[in-house]
Amino acid sequence: MNKLCVVAGPAVRAERLFSLGGLAARVVALCALGLALPWALIVPAHATGDLGLDRSVGQFIVIDNERRALAEHNAATAGESERALSVQPEAPKELESSHNVALLPQFGYDPEVGFIVGGKFSDINFGDSHMNLDIGATQSTGGETAVDAIWGVPHVFGSNFIGLVRFRYELRPTTNFYGLGNNSVGDHAISQHEYHGTSLMFTLARRLAPHWAAAGTLGYDRITIGPGDPQHGKRPTTHAFSHLPGIKGGYNNPLSLSIIYNTQRDLTRPEQGWNVIGKVTHVGPELGNDFNYTRFTGDASYVHPLGSPKRLLGFRVDGQYVTGSGNNLPFYEFSSLGGFDSLEGFAPDRFLGQSRIFARIGYQQLLADFDFRHLWRVRLDGTVFGGAGRVFLDRSRLPEGLMAETSAVAPGLSNDIQFSYGVGLRAALSEALSTRFDVGFSGESNALVYLSFGNAF
Repeated sequence: MNKLCVVAGPAVRAERLFSLGGLAARVVALCALGLALPWALIVPAHATGDLGLDRSVGQFIVIDNERRALAEHNAATAGESERALSVQPEAPKELESSHNVALLPQFGYDPEVGFIVGGKFSDINFGDSHMNLDIGATQSTGGETAVDAIWGVPHVFGSNFIGLVRFRYELRPTTNFYGLGNNSVGDHAISQHEYHGTSLMFTLARRLAPHWAAAGTLGYDRITIGPGDPQHGKRPTTHAFSHLPGIKGGYNNPLSLSIIYNTQRDLTRPEQGWNVIGKVTHVGPELGNDFNYTRFTGDASYVHPLGSPKRLLGFRVDGQYVTGSGNNLPFYEFSSLGGFDSLEGFAPDRFLGQSRIFARIGYQQLLADFDFRHLWRVRLDGTVFGGAGRVFLDRSRLPEGLMAETSAVAPGLSNDIQFSYGVGLRAALSEALSTRFDVGFSGESNALVYLSFGNAF
């Protein structure tokens, strides 16, 4: 596809270009996005991790607070509330309009799985009860399939309870395994296997205060690991590491409790506020599982404007610890680093351990803000980001004899901190959808490209 892109010469001051808000800024931003999208999904962004449903609860907190602000503003405008006269209209008008629906196609190419095609649909105001419906699906010519659907009700039977149902299906015939721990294998997988997962989760959350909610999740989760279709002469993980815990898969039906605190405003481009999640997840035989472990997760993000809402600074800190030893903790449930939701400069699940910690910081600059054919208010941002972290591996908690029999499962372990950095684009479509296009770099990988959805901070 041929693309025409006009770029201003080097004498043009960058800050003036970003502040134009007119034709020049839109042309540059749209050309950048147009050049980016054909490369999207070269490294597929795997489904959002353990905090996906909790982030959805946080989105309902944001939407409720925006609707409250909008109602107070409308009441003040109509002269119905003296107290509300001082309230600023923080909620965008799109919240109660048709602009809260988005449908986007996805196209890409990965040398290991072939051409990828799919789509993303999001509606934050579905039906009379303001339900949330979010569906994403991709299919590759190499047999890789992913489906992720979330249906949410903001007020179950008119109460303060939030209800969510999430269905996920993933089939990856060629999944890379880079070994365990903070190892030194680089960006070359030591084996490959097939990952086949199906899950159905139910979440019920209760609002405790305008910015607080507590949630419980119960569900079905079945994982199967097989030899798959290894590429480039690599051995199947099932053969190379037959004593790896969880090498055949099993049931991982979870019971989770979490607390969510969210003070952000604007669903798709928050300009200030906290997003904090604390979560405990237990998987045990009493729930019909093949394993027995507990995961503790803490995740905190903050966004703040730098002099103007056009310039944003965000940071995120995340820590996780997983109990379980021997064959009670499957390798695919280890804490992981790498990919679009942690350190973008490393391949997805590059590092696996029983615990992890990482931090990210990013700067975001508004490039353009305009109305697209009366469908969406489109805000395009450029971003630079960096992060650091590591996983921790307690070898005494691995199955007895695993390291002695297959020492290559964790080669060259070290205590080094891993660093990653990159650049990207953000596209916010009214209140309907936020899209992230990122290119990540690290000491072992160059230009890993991701297309994902949701806010980075």
